Amino acid sequence: MVDFTEEETMALPAVMRALGPEMERIGWDRPLGQLTQNDMHRLIVITVEAFRAEMAEIAAQSEIPF
Repeated sequence: MVDFTEEETMALPAVMRALGPEMERIGWDRPLGQLTQNDMHRLIVITVEAFRAEMAEIAAQSEIPF
């Protein structure tokens, strides 16, 4: 596992909030091996999109270093 930057760590709660509704739909107790290809695709897309959006928000609040 890679070490996250401070900003990436700050983005993780937003990713978890975004995944919650989809996990409710899928079922929290379902093993990953039982997910359909569509379910896995949706989880990956939700994760990446939420992470990117939160990182953009964090970056917009940061000072420009030059």
